[in-house]
Amino acid sequence: MTSPQTLPVVIGTAGHIDHGKSALVEALCHQHPDRWQEEKERGITLDLGYAEAHWEDGLEVGFVDVPGHEKLVRKMVAGATGMGAAILVIACDDGVMPQTREHFEVLQLLGLNFGLVALSKADLADQETREFVREDVADLLRGTSWEGVQILTMSVHSGEGMVELKTAIRDLAKRAQASASPLYAFRLPVQRAFALHGAGTVVTGVCASGQLEEGQDVEAQPSGLKSRVRRVHIHGRQSSQALPGLRTALNLPQLDLEHCKRGVVMAAPGTLRAGFLLHLDWQPLAKAPNLKQGGEVQVLSGTAAVEGRLYLPLTESAEGKLVADVLLQEDMALVPGDRVILRRPSPATNLGVGRFLAFGKHRLRTKDQDRRGQLIERAHCLDSPADLLLGYLNSELKPMGAGDLSLEFGWTAALASQLLQEAALAGKVRELSPGSYLGMGRAGALAQEIAEVVNHWKSKNPHRICIPLQNLRARLGKEKLATLQTMSRVELALLGLVPRPGLLWEMHGLEVAPEWSAWAETSLLRLGSEGLMPTNWLDLAKEVGVPVDKAEELGEYLEDTGKVLRRGPHLFDRAVVESLRELVVAQLQGEGMNIPALRDHFQTSRKYLMPLLEFLDDRGVTMRRGGNRILRNPEASLV
Repeated sequence: MTSPQTLPVVIGTAGHIDHGKSALVEALCHQHPDRWQEEKERGITLDLGYAEAHWEDGLEVGFVDVPGHEKLVRKMVAGATGMGAAILVIACDDGVMPQTREHFEVLQLLGLNFGLVALSKADLADQETREFVREDVADLLRGTSWEGVQILTMSVHSGEGMVELKTAIRDLAKRAQASASPLYAFRLPVQRAFALHGAGTVVTGVCASGQLEEGQDVEAQPSGLKSRVRRVHIHGRQSSQALPGLRTALNLPQLDLEHCKRGVVMAAPGTLRAGFLLHLDWQPLAKAPNLKQGGEVQVLSGTAAVEGRLYLPLTESAEGKLVADVLLQEDMALVPGDRVILRRPSPATNLGVGRFLAFGKHRLRTKDQDRRGQLIERAHCLDSPADLLLGYLNSELKPMGAGDLSLEFGWTAALASQLLQEAALAGKVRELSPGSYLGMGRAGALAQEIAEVVNHWKSKNPHRICIPLQNLRARLGKEKLATLQTMSRVELALLGLVPRPGLLWEMHGLEVAPEWSAWAETSLLRLGSEGLMPTNWLDLAKEVGVPVDKAEELGEYLEDTGKVLRRGPHLFDRAVVESLRELVVAQLQGEGMNIPALRDHFQTSRKYLMPLLEFLDDRGVTMRRGGNRILRNPEASLV
């Protein structure tokens, strides 16, 4: 027998209840897709069914059979999510029926453009009826992406048209087979999960993107739980890897069934997030009924079905985009660009489709125009990874790396890194630190803002050679300071800054009055001779001849040099305090703290010694525990 050559595509059935979808799959695949006893007894499909069709040359195509009942549209969407192409089944003796229209509408909303129409039960209709149904079908398809697809008449009972249909399906499968994008990481929306004795949990579904090797880890979203993949099966046969477009089973022994229900997405770790507030690029159907703000909706995406509430803006944007918020009752896992169908629960009807843009922290209000503008820009870029990257890096306050892009967009880290490097070479993004980037627009605006803060500080403090991080945080904000602190020394040098351990950063390009250097040199000699018995900074200023109105500034200037430490009103030679630190560390590593020995060694008093020991606590060298001190970090910076 010829070895199977499995095409990376799953073909699904769609259509009204009892129009012969399951019978067609059975005739094509020689196995009935219905799995449950109730389905077989009642003669209707209640859940998703699976089978494979084979050709004599070994070609193999997977099939998914979906229920046709109006109450089971959720399951129909779950099955349609994995389809690469569809067969719209319409009975010749019945014609186009309500669920025919609804299933076809769902296929359109999901963007499923590959398909054909099978006019089933031809043995039950005369020629006139057949022609009438064919015209009815043509009206259904007119003006859609399916206009012009093949319409084949057939009967599984008489065999009429089956050879032609199977040939047409083969051609359809070849045209629709998945072309794997190297950009997207592995994702598999779970269609079914079960426990296998001796193996543990098994999940099945159609691989949406990426590759997965046996032995690798996967992450179940939205729970975030992980498992090693013990085995991979494709169409019931063991395989070394999972590939896009193929019906796949994964053996995940470290996950329980409750974490693998339909709607969960298995993904490469760190490439998928979940949330409960969705921002959508919303496109309502022309016939959709109006909903009040916060109206209840069913949210269908992938194999997930979640209840939620829909919130619309008062007007469309100038670009014609309608960014809607959907507040879900439970988390859903999505990546930007995923299609999301919304349905009114009662009476049940499709409302429209949205493309997922991003998760939100709160619903968009009138004041959130900047954020809404960013989302509208993203909506225009959903099919262009390079533009998505630039929009994201120009909207974020902190620099991003390949891992951040993987989590935001579902990309592989390797391809995200390649996109970043290409954008950097094109001068569209800027690498602020190794592997971390900002868009040039955002980087330029941040650099200008930082320069303004530093120049303002210089103008107000002409005697300073350093700027406190506290000032930078107060003027820039927490997020921008965090970005500043991640920059490389080269990038900081361009901004006129030199990072130093501690709470002060040095500034470049200063022209401090020459007398400050002379005052500092005299002051350092004086402090070095005093050890740990210093005078206060006011007395020191008088001794070295500093004008009274510049006494406070002298203390700040000396602290900026990094050679002086300030504690309250007193200034200490840093070298002497470093000696104190060394002796304290040695004591705590030995027999324990001996304050009298420290006092005698430095010929000082408790008045000066105790504040310095508290200073070592503040800097993280030591810490208090009860009435004693213990060693925390002997290498902690003192500045």
